[in-house]
Amino acid sequence: MSASLLLRQRTTAPDDFGWLRKLCENLGDAMCDFMAGHEQVEAKVQSVTEARYSEWYPSQPAFSLLMPFALGKDAGDLVLVVPGQLISQILDVQYGGLGKVPVRQEFSASEMRLALRLNAHFLTYVNTALQAVISDTVTALPMQTDVQAFHLPQYRDSIILAKIDVACSTLGSNAIHGFIGYAHAKKMVMRFAEANPSGVPADPEWKDKMQSATLRVPLPARAILTQTEVPVSRLLSLRPGDILPVMLPADVPLLVAGRRFARGTIGETNGRTALKIENMEGSDHE
Repeated sequence: MSASLLLRQRTTAPDDFGWLRKLCENLGDAMCDFMAGHEQVEAKVQSVTEARYSEWYPSQPAFSLLMPFALGKDAGDLVLVVPGQLISQILDVQYGGLGKVPVRQEFSASEMRLALRLNAHFLTYVNTALQAVISDTVTALPMQTDVQAFHLPQYRDSIILAKIDVACSTLGSNAIHGFIGYAHAKKMVMRFAEANPSGVPADPEWKDKMQSATLRVPLPARAILTQTEVPVSRLLSLRPGDILPVMLPADVPLLVAGRRFARGTIGETNGRTALKIENMEGSDHE
């Protein structure tokens, strides 16, 4: 089964995560810069998609390099997955070869030194791209060399996955993937929105996507119909069939996220009990 068939689309549009697309565009530039001097290298972000890690990783080659980056407190980890074959090809070209190397199953010491340099190179770009929204300095976590053995905790199984195509005539086309847990990706959306209250960056499309993501954040709303106080002695004597008299208030408060948001009256619409908003909290308009 192809990797594309394993990706599970959700109701949330991938465009909400424009910050990850822009970050991976920067990382594509970082890859071009790292490979500069050999030939023309092009990198392009092909997709940003929601997926389940448990369904995605089996489709990846075991001979891969995972580069996790800790984004700081409550920000989660960004993980880059670089094909091991690409590392082998880059090293071969640097030593004067043509990048025609056999498929390997493990990294040599020279390849791991190259990978460490690439990891440090990526780290600089990630820190620069996220410094406006992350108070902590991004740190590189230990690299891992087997994508099949790298497992996320179950609560992080839902990920936002970006695919970066890196291409040049000598090495052909290779895909680098970057992913972050869905929950942390949503938090980053909010951080960018908070860091840019005036709508910066000025790109209208970016601004619209950020506002759209913010407006879709769900908040709990609760209408309190009645409250009553009952003596402990009465509570202890209650039996099935007993009746507690209650009074429905003229005004019913509507609480949003635990705070009084509006007042209304109870009625009916389309055969269902409903709350008619009569007054917004803190508003003079009825």
